[in-house]
Amino acid sequence: MMEIKDTKRIEQIYQTVQHCFRLRPPVLRLLQFEKGELLNHPLRPLDQFLIVAEGRISIYDLSEDGGIRYVSRTGAGTLLGDVEFCGANGGTFYTGAAERVLCLAIPFAENRKTLEDDSIFLRFALHQMAQKLTMSTMDVTMQTLEEKLLLYLDKMQPDHTIHSVNETVIALHCSRRQLQRVLKTLCDDGRLERTGKGHYQLKH
Repeated sequence: MMEIKDTKRIEQIYQTVQHCFRLRPPVLRLLQFEKGELLNHPLRPLDQFLIVAEGRISIYDLSEDGGIRYVSRTGAGTLLGDVEFCGANGGTFYTGAAERVLCLAIPFAENRKTLEDDSIFLRFALHQMAQKLTMSTMDVTMQTLEEKLLLYLDKMQPDHTIHSVNETVIALHCSRRQLQRVLKTLCDDGRLERTGKGHYQLKH
């Protein structure tokens, strides 16, 4: 991890997420993570919020038997640190950089008072936490692969699009054949549109 001490760049990044705040947090930093580097894990809970500005991250969950389960891959606009800010230790989530990632960092200690009084930011943080919990419990709450896929596209993909069949197979814990069958059914039903090779978009 490397801190980028470029005030102009920090302000440029902040402008892209300004709508998530009522007031500008007093202390902002810019951090860069290289591919494969962990942004956080259960034994190293975050002491700051991280908002992904560039690049993509992979989120994993630690299961009861000690296995690591892929939850999702997401990118710009994703918030990390929501669980820790509420006083928990970060739960069972691991987050790693799937490529070079740039994050706006908002330290808890210097910004807590401002953030706790910011209803706009708190709603944003609650929404982000709900998305992660939805994906981590999806295997229990969803009965069919079709339901899982529709929920994944609606709640976890900002553009409601599958960009990689292979990544989606991992996220939904199914075989490629099972996923292809469901994709065909949803396209035939008009609920999905095939927009390119391996690309499918949810139709509203």
